[in-house]
Amino acid sequence: MENRIIYSPNQIGLGSFWGGPIAAVYMLRSNYLVIEKEDYAQKVLSYGFIFTIALLAILPFLPEKFPNMIIPLLYCYSAKQIAESTQLKKDDIENNESYDFASNWKIFGIGTLTLIIFLVIAVIELVVLETMGVITLA
Repeated sequence: MENRIIYSPNQIGLGSFWGGPIAAVYMLRSNYLVIEKEDYAQKVLSYGFIFTIALLAILPFLPEKFPNMIIPLLYCYSAKQIAESTQLKKDDIENNESYDFASNWKIFGIGTLTLIIFLVIAVIELVVLETMGVITLA
């Protein structure tokens, strides 16, 4: 039987820092499906969608001097803690012969793809808000 690929909590934290909230949702959901917690997989998808929409809604209205790193650190730390508390810890993955860690290159690729997706959505949102006269760019 082939080993199942799973993301460690640290991989999820770093991947979500690099790839944004969409990466966090993707990796958390993938792990839930691997460990056969389908109800958690559905919840993380729903809550992750709501969080991403809320994040996109507030970002254009944050003050200029708002610290840039606060929000990414909060969601990557949260994703890591969710993985540690409801999924498998790194030691559990290492000691279980049924699981293998996901490649760090895979995490980098997922992070890059989800970052691009998030940025495209954010740019579209900014253009729409400027067109409507809600914000002024430049």
